[in-house]
Amino acid sequence: MSIIEELLEKHHEKFIQSITHPLTNELCKGTLADYRLFTYLTQDLKFFQIGLNLFGKVLAYCDDSKAAITLGKQIGFISNDENDYFFKCLEQLKDESLHELQNKVSQMLLEQPITLPEVQKYNELLTELTYESKSYVELITYMYTMEKVYLGWADYSIDNKLIPANITYKHKEWIRLHSGDDFSNWVAFLKSEVDRVVKSPEDREISERVFVRALDHEIAFFNACYNYDEQ
Repeated sequence: MSIIEELLEKHHEKFIQSITHPLTNELCKGTLADYRLFTYLTQDLKFFQIGLNLFGKVLAYCDDSKAAITLGKQIGFISNDENDYFFKCLEQLKDESLHELQNKVSQMLLEQPITLPEVQKYNELLTELTYESKSYVELITYMYTMEKVYLGWADYSIDNKLIPANITYKHKEWIRLHSGDDFSNWVAFLKSEVDRVVKSPEDREISERVFVRALDHEIAFFNACYNYDEQ
């Protein structure tokens, strides 16, 4: 059994919690309230710059040339497709549901939107990994865990036929970006990298520690965005 298989089995309940959250379930059903989607995307965007910096750190620490090429290509994808979706969808939500947003999440409409406490804590983890970590094991395990959660909630909804045929762009595109062969292959690559570099008992401890921390932060992030309401 690989280290990733062990971690997913040992922390199965926590992982399932991370991929079956009401926020992502409702997003995939097309029923997530616009103010909740707006909050989620606004807060997720706060990870974007530090996330790119972290991606660069992972690439810099990679000791395999083929793996480094795969990592480099993914940076380009994130910088284009995901970045475009954020701004297009946020503008669409403001056009369609401005009154709702003003009533329920007005602080998210500011030029500098507030940062939810749970998001700040998650950003602190990303900052720690980006500027303090010297462990490729830790960095690649974090990246795998984060992406596995996103593939997980998309696959969960697809497998359970939660996604209606007439789902709109604001929901459909976010699902598309985190499902399908390309994204599945990306997550499989990250798993193979973790399995490749985790060798010693110390490596396993480092990998498990960041795996659990990442899951905890993902769950807290979903909770915070789903529950935020100024009314």
